[in-house]
Amino acid sequence: MRSLWAFPGQGSQRKGMGDELFDRHQALVRRADEILGYSLRRLCLEDPDGVLGQTRYTQPALFAVSALSFIEKRDAGETLPAIFAGHSLGEFNALFAAGAFDFETGIALVDKRGRLMTDAPRGAMAAVIGLDQERVASLIAASPFDRIDLANINAADQIVISGDYDQIAACETLFTGAGGRFVRLNVSAAFHSRFMRDVEREYADFLAGFDLKPLEHPVIANRTARPYPKTGYRDLISEQISHPVRWYESMSWLLAHGLETFAEVGPGTVLSGLFAKIRRTPMTLPASAASSPAASSAVATEVAATGAQTQAGPKIVFMYSGQGSQYYAMGKELYENNPVFRAAMDDCDTIYRAQTGRSMVVELYDPANRHRELSDVMLSHPALYSLGYALTQALIDAGIRPDAVLGYSLGEYVAATVSGAMRFEDALRMVMRQAELVRERASGGGMLSVMTPVEHLHRHPQLYAGCILASVNFDGNFVISGGIETLRALKRALDAESILSVLLPVEHSFHSPAMDAIEGEFRRFLAGVEMGAPNVPAYSSMSATRVERFDAEHFWNVIRCPVEFHKLVGEISGSETCRFIDLSPTGALSTFIKYGYGGRVAHAASMNQFGRDTATLAKLRSDFVV
Repeated sequence: MRSLWAFPGQGSQRKGMGDELFDRHQALVRRADEILGYSLRRLCLEDPDGVLGQTRYTQPALFAVSALSFIEKRDAGETLPAIFAGHSLGEFNALFAAGAFDFETGIALVDKRGRLMTDAPRGAMAAVIGLDQERVASLIAASPFDRIDLANINAADQIVISGDYDQIAACETLFTGAGGRFVRLNVSAAFHSRFMRDVEREYADFLAGFDLKPLEHPVIANRTARPYPKTGYRDLISEQISHPVRWYESMSWLLAHGLETFAEVGPGTVLSGLFAKIRRTPMTLPASAASSPAASSAVATEVAATGAQTQAGPKIVFMYSGQGSQYYAMGKELYENNPVFRAAMDDCDTIYRAQTGRSMVVELYDPANRHRELSDVMLSHPALYSLGYALTQALIDAGIRPDAVLGYSLGEYVAATVSGAMRFEDALRMVMRQAELVRERASGGGMLSVMTPVEHLHRHPQLYAGCILASVNFDGNFVISGGIETLRALKRALDAESILSVLLPVEHSFHSPAMDAIEGEFRRFLAGVEMGAPNVPAYSSMSATRVERFDAEHFWNVIRCPVEFHKLVGEISGSETCRFIDLSPTGALSTFIKYGYGGRVAHAASMNQFGRDTATLAKLRSDFVV
């Protein structure tokens, strides 16, 4: 990664740009004019209508000038760099330079992007200068401004915020009072925020009509702050619209990997100035920050491309748990100390906030909730999904990648995401919709974990009358579902027999007929979600087999049918040597293997309820990475 060519984004445009290029590339300029329906030369050199600064016109004009600048350098015989990058809009130039598409396609893509962003709902953006990312984020989290996101992390002390027009207008003193400077930006919408989700989806549909070629050169992605995969990168382009530009992290990652020379290609020197600043104070990254962090498509691509570790050895299986393992403050230490984990949790929180108006992260890590039971399914469901997803990014970043994934109940959504069968946004919305329906139509139940062999249930059917077997975790533990009063009565009866049982922090009877009340509506929702075959082997605790394809039928059965975890682990470990890593918040799945299989099956937990998660992650890395 010795050399980089970087392309600027919106804001670097100026009247007169491209003057020396248009005459030398007349054929390409004519083609651009045909696609755009107006004169590119006249717009850039004269701007008679004063529209060059408007997003609709800025984006194709800036792309064209930067693309022609690249062509000039390339055709003059300059040695191409080791890697390309672009800031926001400039990423399209980086992809063009890397061979993803031709000049004409690039013009069409950015023209559509500019039009959609121009028509986006009213919003605003502002630059906060002099405060770092954590300070800006903490100020927002502690304020009443719940419709503001971080949009660009440009340098250690240069953060751009984006969001609701009125809240951006009102929040200036929040940052100036903390010692920062506040500069409103001349834009009409909340770019790179949750408020661009509809634009992202429409642009993704448009992008689907184009053939994207394998990249011939590496490109660093704004979305992940790591290199694009060579193929299968379409989602990263559209997702950039509604996610932060992680420029500071991108450049810091490159510097950590030996970047020496930086060249800005296109009008202006904004990126050159940022790079000089970042070189002086780069972001502190995890020692192993060579992997892709929190982009679902990038995670699946990297896992599929690299397998687990490069050395031969036992298969590594990531395991994800479901309801009953949640608690307030789960993952808090990692959120505060691991930037990859935090970025993934924040990505999930953005979706959660947009849909509920609440902040999952704020509620989860509020000290006032520390000793409360986390039983609100509208928080516990998405929080469990988000934690498993974020832990995956942290482990991958630490150099631990799965050869396969295993889902237990709700954990099957995380497994499907990590396997590449579906986008993390879609999976999280499925989890939230399921929670909403369960709360509305299937409340009033519960789940009881019983510490005795399941044969006890079969020998005493009258004792368990009104209850349904929900899961078998190991020879000496099973879980049942039922009405809460029925479960309490059963617990008293079991106590009388000196059989230990524990009511789980769950207010619903999952894996039982109680779920039938949501079947029709949930199936209709599932029918509209895109999912498919996994790229990484995925195993279901519901079917106790490998999943060939995730579909609506599968996910309905996940919530309705019992869990056969003990049987599944036996099937997997009986056919090949495996090491199971538990990505649940309690380490419960690892405990099930411990008591179910003793020392015959290797396993490890990635966190627990007693803290020291950073040390646990470091220990995993030392044990699993050679």
